[in-house]
This record gives sequence, structure tokens and C-alpha cells, in this order.
Amino acid sequence: MGDDHGLRTSALASAENDAEARKDENELRRQRENDDVVTDEGAKRPRQKLRGYEFFKSIGSPKYVCAPMVDQSELAFRLLTRRYGCELAYTPMMHSRLFSENVKYRKQNFQTCPEDRPLVVQFCGDDPATMAKAAKFVETQCDAVDINLGCPQGIAKRGHYGAFLLEEGDLVTSIVRRMDAEVAVPVTCKIRLLKPRLEGLQDTLNLVYGLEAAGCSLLTLHGRTKEMKGQVTGPCDWEAVKIVKSRCSLPMFLNGGIETFEDCEKCMAETGVDGVMSSEALLETPSLFSGRHVCQDQLTSEYLELAKIYDASKSAVKSHLFRFLYAGLQWNVDIRAQLGAAKNLEEISAAAVALAERRKSLSPGDTQRPDKGWYLRYRRPLGDRSQEAVSRAARKAAATVAATPGVVAAAAAEAKVGGEANGEVEVKAGDIGHLHG
Repeated sequence: MGDDHGLRTSALASAENDAEARKDENELRRQRENDDVVTDEGAKRPRQKLRGYEFFKSIGSPKYVCAPMVDQSELAFRLLTRRYGCELAYTPMMHSRLFSENVKYRKQNFQTCPEDRPLVVQFCGDDPATMAKAAKFVETQCDAVDINLGCPQGIAKRGHYGAFLLEEGDLVTSIVRRMDAEVAVPVTCKIRLLKPRLEGLQDTLNLVYGLEAAGCSLLTLHGRTKEMKGQVTGPCDWEAVKIVKSRCSLPMFLNGGIETFEDCEKCMAETGVDGVMSSEALLETPSLFSGRHVCQDQLTSEYLELAKIYDASKSAVKSHLFRFLYAGLQWNVDIRAQLGAAKNLEEISAAAVALAERRKSLSPGDTQRPDKGWYLRYRRPLGDRSQEAVSRAARKAAATVAATPGVVAAAAAEAKVGGEANGEVEVKAGDIGHLHG
């Protein structure tokens, strides 16, 4: 009896999902019909799709671009960057199979509004038909669809997408060709360098030529390889991007190495690219493209208003605030804990207000307590780091607990020295196991 009930429930859910999918497809069909051009003879034909520089000019020749960022370039954040000079924005990367098959996934992951243009919707995947099917669901609500060929994370390797497709030229070009043939808006691509240093640039050039021939209308090139990430990111190779741009006839954006508005201008002047795309710097400073300083607390307040209006997810909002307010949170660890424990938008907002109130007494140019710092977190860490030596030594000591007593004593002694050097209490061998729970 219980099994029968479970089957009926599953069948009902499947039927509802199918009905919702048919509703979406019918709506898409009606929108496409409205987008058709009626000829003098009364027949309908699709509007001509613009490509390359014609497409680029049709969306205003944007120079300042918000990058696609998973769970971070959502609608509320995109609208905030547009207030401050962003001229083109990308959605977060979405999985093509899930997007094409699951109504709930589409509703949870794609949201836009009339003010959110021009807009590029990004997908990842390795199947041409599935990529095209996913893109057709949004072709009437965006200006282009982008193929993610730049994600360097382990999940992309396991899922066989992103930068892990770069060396599969035939597959990549078949995806572009299929999407260009079936989707009503232009197809763009975001890639990375295939190999480091200029002597390895030919592989990247060959890929770019293939993408262009397959129907790609605009290219974004991140001047790093997929291996360059996290704490081993390294400098962005603008010279390599400059060479690729000089040999490519497509509009091109550069991604990487942009920290300030001055960097944007310098980058375009030195490399000849048509625009710059920012991710990490823009995540901390959504006003980056305005070229003016806006207090982080002000940006946070504006973002929270938009997040409330457009119902941004709690995870996205908290992630943004940890970046916007990074510098202040390094010195106000109690509020950092308060933000981390927040369970809803009201509690998240309360933490932001508490930090803003506490920082009112600081002068705008206070070099000891700067307003920003997340972008440079690896190179110029902020906050009270006095316990880091103790923490590192304690971890080493804890890892040698099973070793000889002499080794344990030496590790404990190292921890003690580190603590005393920073004005901390003595760390004893018996305390080591308690430092990290």
C-alpha cells in the first residue's frame, strides 16, 4: 500500500513537472513568434542574428563587464554594478542539462528584469544538443548566450566542462556550431590560455581560430591557465592576450589582473582589447567601473535593498557581505561571527548595520583600518595576525603526536616561541590537542 502511494506521488510530481515544462516551451514559442519579422508578403521569418562587431555595436560596445560568477553574479548584484558603470553583465554559470530538464532549477537559477540589459547568460556542458536546448529557454530574455570554457575548479574536471574542454577542440567547436545554428541570439565563449608563456601560445590561437570559424561572436580571454588558481594564481599575462587580440577579428574582453579603474584603462590601452571583465575586484568593490570611491558600508546597504527586492538567496547575500566588508570584519571578529551565524536577511542586515555604526568613528583615509582588502587577501592580509605563528606551530605539533617524544617536545617548543614572540601565552605540549577543538 505504501509503495503504491509512493509511486502515485512520484508520478504526480513527474506529471506536474512535465506540464510546467510544456507551459514554458509554449511561452517560448509565443515569444519567438513575436520576435519574428513580417515580410511584405505577410510571411514570417526570424530576425537576422547579428554577429561579431555588428552584435557588439548593437549592445552599445560595452567596455566594462561583470563576469559570470557562480552564486555571485545574481540579479541583485548585477543591478548594483550597473548603477556604478557596468555596461554588460553575465549571469552565473548554469548547468545545461539541469537547466534544460528541470523547471525548478530554471526558476531558482535564472532571474532577470527589464533593467538588466544588456545581458549574457552563461552555460556549461559538453553535449552540443543539450547546450542548445538549454540556451533556447532564455534566448528571448538575453542578448547572447555564453559557453563556459574557463572554469578551472575540480567540479568542472569531474563534470567534464569549463577549462577542461579547452584541449578538445573538435568538441568545443561542435558545441559552438550547434548553438549558433539553433539559438536566436549570438553565441560567445569565455576561455583561458591553454599553456603558460608566449612559446605555448599557438595552441590558444588555434582554438580561437576554430571558435571563430564555428560561429562564436565574441570572446573573453582570461590571461591565465587552468592551473593558475587560488594561492598560486600568479600574474595575468596581458602580453599573451595582446597577441591573441591582434590575430583575432572578434570583439574581445580581457579577464584577469584588474584591481582598480586605472587598471581597466591601462589594460585596454596596452592590449587593444575591446573591454575588460572583472570578477574578484568587482566582488569586493561593485563601484569599480565608476572610477570613484564609494564607502563599502554604502555599497552594502544598497545591495541589501536590492537583495530584498529580488529575493536573493541567503548564501549569495552572506557571501557578498563577507567580501564587501572583509576589511572591517578582520578587525571586528565578533561581528564577523554574528554575520556567519545569521540565518535570514534581517539578521544579515543587522550585522552589516552593527559594523557600519562601529566604523563611523574611523577617518576615511585610515591606513591602519582600510575600507577594503579582500582582493589582496593573500598578498596583504589584514587584521590581528598575532596568533598565526602559534596556530601553524600547533598544527605541526599535533601532526607529530604519534612520533617520538623528542619530536613532540621540539614542536611544542616551536609553538611556545611563536606565541611569546607575538605576546601570547605559553603553549604547552599538553595544550596542543585543544587549540583547534
